[in-house]
Amino acid sequence: MNDSNDLNNTIDYKMITASFYAAAVPLAFIGLFANVFLLYILIKHEVFAKTTYYLLRISVISDIICNFFMATAYLIIAGVTISYSEGLILSRTLCLLVIISYGVSITALCIIAIDRYFVIVRPLSSFYRRYKRRFLGGLFALSAIVITGAAVPSLFVIGVYPDDTRLFDFTTLTPETSYYLILDCIALYIIPVLVLTITYGRIIIYMKNYVRPGVNVTKRDEENDKKRKFIRTLIFIASTYLIFSWPFFATCLGVAFTRRSFRQVRQLGLVYYLLAMFSLATTGTISVINPFLYLKFDSSVRLKAKMHLSVIYNMAKLRILANDDVVSISPS
Repeated sequence: MNDSNDLNNTIDYKMITASFYAAAVPLAFIGLFANVFLLYILIKHEVFAKTTYYLLRISVISDIICNFFMATAYLIIAGVTISYSEGLILSRTLCLLVIISYGVSITALCIIAIDRYFVIVRPLSSFYRRYKRRFLGGLFALSAIVITGAAVPSLFVIGVYPDDTRLFDFTTLTPETSYYLILDCIALYIIPVLVLTITYGRIIIYMKNYVRPGVNVTKRDEENDKKRKFIRTLIFIASTYLIFSWPFFATCLGVAFTRRSFRQVRQLGLVYYLLAMFSLATTGTISVINPFLYLKFDSSVRLKAKMHLSVIYNMAKLRILANDDVVSISPS
């Protein structure tokens, strides 16, 4: 036991934390550029003037704001020594934005799932056709209240230490803090899991059993294939969100029940501390991988992205050739 404590005391945790933030800087910038590119595609083309893609735009804008601040904050923390007050501002602002960004994204995915349910399973619903915008707007407004309620209290439970301003931690662990973390997990993880599971489960069951009357077999199979691919894409993206965010919420539950901060986790050993930091990183990377998921699995987005990248490549190639021609004809 003493040997373990001696080894733990020789580990430079401040350097590990700084290295963690330094490694996250390029990822945040990659996510920022990818989300800006995705937003440009969604705004540029009329084919994306649909409810699903309008909701996606909101999620992408939220991710852009989150990525920008993450890149800036991580760059500052990794590059310079910050004061205690600066650490408090950065830690609380970053935590607030990450929770809001995740909340907006998972809300958009849940509302997309509900919209797909009505479009596919209940296409003749007079209520949805008549009140669709109000219904979806009401869901978003309700979700905004829940997200705000989940994000704002983080300003009072997240902080840094005077002797370690780089470590963002739950500096005050009271029974109220534990209740907050448990409610956070229920609101931002368990409820979305139930909504997505039930909604897509019903859609899948319906699509397996439903046969559209008055349509020839070939056309019906083509329509079903398109629907299946689109639903499969949405399910994969939603599942990725939930899988990547689970370590963070599992850590929050662990903190809530054990009332151990990250700083106290250090005393258990390096492995436990790295696992705790990894759980934070997975939630932050959701806003980075999000655009690549859509570029990979949404055929419409992928097609437009290839078109724009091809134009950029050809323009760059022409510019290089033009510069070479100028160099070749210039007098020696």
